[in-house]
Amino acid sequence: MHFNLGKVKKMNIKKLIIAALSSVMITSSAALADGHVKYSVTADNVSEYSSMLTPGMLNMFSAYPETFRMDVYENGGDCTLAPDIAAISQTNGTMINDNEGLELPNAGQVPFPDPSHPQHYVWNYRMYAGTVSAVDRVQTSVTVKADGSITQGQQETSISFPPNPNTKTMYADKNLFALFMQKNLGPPRTAGTVTLVHDFIDSYMQPRKAWQYSPATRRVRRAPDITYDTLTTAGGGIVTVDSYGGFNGAQDRYDWSYEGKQTMIVPMNNDMLSETAVEDTFTLNHPNPDVVRFEERDVHIVHASLKPGQRHLYASRTFYFLDGQPGMLVYHDAYDDNQDLMRAMYQTTVQGNMGGSGLGDTDCNVQGEYTMDFATRTYSGTNLFGPALSPRPTVYNGEEKAVSFYTPDGLRRYAR
Repeated sequence: MHFNLGKVKKMNIKKLIIAALSSVMITSSAALADGHVKYSVTADNVSEYSSMLTPGMLNMFSAYPETFRMDVYENGGDCTLAPDIAAISQTNGTMINDNEGLELPNAGQVPFPDPSHPQHYVWNYRMYAGTVSAVDRVQTSVTVKADGSITQGQQETSISFPPNPNTKTMYADKNLFALFMQKNLGPPRTAGTVTLVHDFIDSYMQPRKAWQYSPATRRVRRAPDITYDTLTTAGGGIVTVDSYGGFNGAQDRYDWSYEGKQTMIVPMNNDMLSETAVEDTFTLNHPNPDVVRFEERDVHIVHASLKPGQRHLYASRTFYFLDGQPGMLVYHDAYDDNQDLMRAMYQTTVQGNMGGSGLGDTDCNVQGEYTMDFATRTYSGTNLFGPALSPRPTVYNGEEKAVSFYTPDGLRRYAR
């Protein structure tokens, strides 16, 4: 799983000149758009920064040496927790049931404010979504094929988080983490498909429950495979269900190890992406480097190796979590059975609402998830948000849907 820098292709003189001219023009426009660029990493100087780059990002320079670039800016604002969540997040909880469940001092807290186990970082990130009580949003998805063709879709999503201390609706089941309803608005081949998920904190006690409505049959069916390495509807065939949102669901198929803390170049404060139209962001092979903003930040590296006897598309995975709270996930590299790098994923973040409502100015939020598949040279952007990407602003901590909405009958009514 270690990257060989010798594989990084050298550009010829003509390519170097083109890249240099392009870099000057792009850096100037980027600097004007969003602060000061400290330096740019290109295929020509990547060896100088290899210790600060993930294997996935190093492979991007190898795969696309003429076009891939990382503009590194002066650090912007730090992520913070909402004051009410921070106030109750003072003491670590305990992992139970083979680390698949939690016992917490306070419902809705950060599970492990002082992490000391590799899965503490995973739990902190997984439960971070529950720091809001409800979400109402429309997100965009985009897939770019190797020939440059683009497929664009949108998904309307409602989520309630029962453990949140501000959730008004009371649920008898204290193991219930999230109620999730999503309607595909496009592209045409998936339009009208609706998915309902009941997600539980402790999957050892209660595995995820899901139902799906198909417009072709006009029927609601149980969907037991909406978990692990099932492919998502909006991910262009390269995004697994448990990679949705960076990582979600059960952790039981892997052995987890902590690989240390390191200063790395990570996507951060990506307002440019939220304000840039699809046609300008989704260029051939990878997102347009003009509008992706990187910073130097400390991250915690957590590796997951498939347990003997278990199966998953990814035999191993490496996750990179921002230091501090709320511990956002910024990178995720996925490897196949031969320990060859299959896919590189990164999540971009913004602070505040991106034009929506319900978050504090320094609350961090995911702007989008970007997955690059090296075998097919396809990449996908999912859960994309921002003024240029969402038809209406996202509402956080707003009015909750009725309990009946998140039922199979509610799914049937919503679908029709």
